[in-house]
Amino acid sequence: MKILALWHVRPDADMKEVEALLLEEERFAWRSYLAGTLREHYESDMPTPAISVIEAESVEAARRDFADLPLMKAGHLTVDLLPLRPFKNWDVLFRDEERVPSPSD
Repeated sequence: MKILALWHVRPDADMKEVEALLLEEERFAWRSYLAGTLREHYESDMPTPAISVIEAESVEAARRDFADLPLMKAGHLTVDLLPLRPFKNWDVLFRDEERVPSPSD
């Protein structure tokens, strides 16, 4: 399952502690990328959140997989995990058109 992750540094986080954990944090992310769990990772024009696409069996599994992130363990980071599914509205709009079998058919 694809999961969108929005990572937020807590507003009350001690930034010196955050900076001290960044190398360890990035190493964890790199290992997750090599393992195929962290599929994509982005930043935006906003300082937070960082944005990731995660591959996991479920939201709960993703939460477990990333519970050991150094910033998460230290209480400086929160995450919103949103499961991504096919966009069903197109099916409603075009159901009378030629149908292409979906993976769930």
